[in-house]
Amino acid sequence: MKWDPIVVEELLRSIPVYFVSFLAIGTLLDYAGYLQIAGFAIFVLAFIVTVTHFKLMVRYRKKEHLTNPSISSIIGHMLKRQKPERRNTGYKELTPNFRPVLTIIVIAYLVYRYAI
Repeated sequence: MKWDPIVVEELLRSIPVYFVSFLAIGTLLDYAGYLQIAGFAIFVLAFIVTVTHFKLMVRYRKKEHLTNPSISSIIGHMLKRQKPERRNTGYKELTPNFRPVLTIIVIAYLVYRYAI
């Protein structure tokens, strides 16, 4: 069985994401008193965050045909300004594209809000 290289790279990247999310949820949120959850729920919540990150990154990289696994190139591609459509050649967008940043902020807020 042949695996898709993007899926393999993101699966390997999701291992450190799991540990970082586990530490962030367990130490920063639970011990600081923001979340009052049981010990096993921290594992499950960290797994949910990891699966969400994995699915979003695989979908984005396949949609944009990004083969470079470097996280800096992926973030740079997310934040670069998109070209306007050809029919609107006279129109130039002056504001940068904040949609990826807004999406990340909304997802982080929803995870924080419904984890309580």
